[in-house]
Amino acid sequence: MSNLALSHEDVASIVSQSIRKQNVYKGFTFRSPAVTILGGNCINQIGDALLELGARHILIVADKTVNKLGLVTACQDSIVMAGLKFTLFSEVCGEPDSDLIYQGVEILRQSQADFVLGIGGGSALDTAKGIAVIEDYKGPLSELKLGGISSRKVGLGAVPTTAGTGSEATDITVIKDLKNNIKVPIKGASLVPDIAVLDPNLMLGVPAHITAATGVDTLTHAIESYVSLHSNPLSKAYAYHAIETLITALPIAVGNGDNLDARYDMSVSAYKAGLAFSNSGLGLIHAIAHQIGARYDISHGDANAILLPYVMVFNSLTCEKEYAELAVALGVSRDSMTQRERCRVTIMAVRELIVDLGLPTSLANFNVNKQDFSKISKRAIQDICLMGNPRKVSRVQIEDLLDKVFEGTLPAGYQ
Repeated sequence: MSNLALSHEDVASIVSQSIRKQNVYKGFTFRSPAVTILGGNCINQIGDALLELGARHILIVADKTVNKLGLVTACQDSIVMAGLKFTLFSEVCGEPDSDLIYQGVEILRQSQADFVLGIGGGSALDTAKGIAVIEDYKGPLSELKLGGISSRKVGLGAVPTTAGTGSEATDITVIKDLKNNIKVPIKGASLVPDIAVLDPNLMLGVPAHITAATGVDTLTHAIESYVSLHSNPLSKAYAYHAIETLITALPIAVGNGDNLDARYDMSVSAYKAGLAFSNSGLGLIHAIAHQIGARYDISHGDANAILLPYVMVFNSLTCEKEYAELAVALGVSRDSMTQRERCRVTIMAVRELIVDLGLPTSLANFNVNKQDFSKISKRAIQDICLMGNPRKVSRVQIEDLLDKVFEGTLPAGYQ
């Protein structure tokens, strides 16, 4: 019997292995910024907030236009008043690419800054994220896999000047590798900002069309994350309440850009939707939008606006219940309605909002070549966003969907 006796180390090893093999019941991971500051003129608090986070020298990564408009000034003043140093890098004028990122990394190293702060639209925030994580990455960008960077040596913050991308809350950025002409998605905990500062005053000057397009981007984030295969109780809650707030605030923000309450609500909605999709994923709308946006130079918000109702109709086969639930958030549900009717009016309400905002509803409005649909479907099938889509989809189905989007007519019953 003594030969069969197990040591304490053996027992501990067996128990440890057994625990590792156990499946977590309904488990999920949820990531969000450690600090979020929200409110009109709250940008004036950023210096003290950065000081509390242990920052000493800030690399401010700003959009060129945002800097020219003077929207960075209050941030700079607050940083100086807190006794901190800053270096300004304001070369962002489009989606982040490898040249821009490595230029920023070199400035980060030269300045010896210990904190990267992005100010501007989604491109500026994504550029700041890229600089912060690539600074310590030694390999080629093309070999960087999703989730390939798990840590960073510098702090990271985000100050959005538009309400749409939700980048201030997400764990992802996309960098265009110019050498290989591909877009490299980077996702992981290190991409979540340490601090997000949401000041609606910085959004007052955003033109109506951009407000509408970025607002529908928020709506798309919320809807796709709500029905995602990887949704969880927290992501669903954030997505639902993002829609509930946005449906009232967005038309007002577009019609009267000086309405601070509407801008405030839009900034909150974008943040909630960002938290939602960052922690649950997206779907077919974004998988296609990434392709048509790049190929035809269609803004991301416009691409989402065009695709949203059509993909919702397609996905309703498998997520009728979820769309029906959103009818309440959209304010179009009635007690007498069946689940199918609630699903239908949800899609119709989304289409009606897009029309009311003056956003495009058909690919025919752009210089689109239908012969490209086969190539677009091939790339869309490979897009990482498709992993969360609630309905399985084939290339043939995507091509058929694009034909309908080109025609600009929804199926009968959704008019």
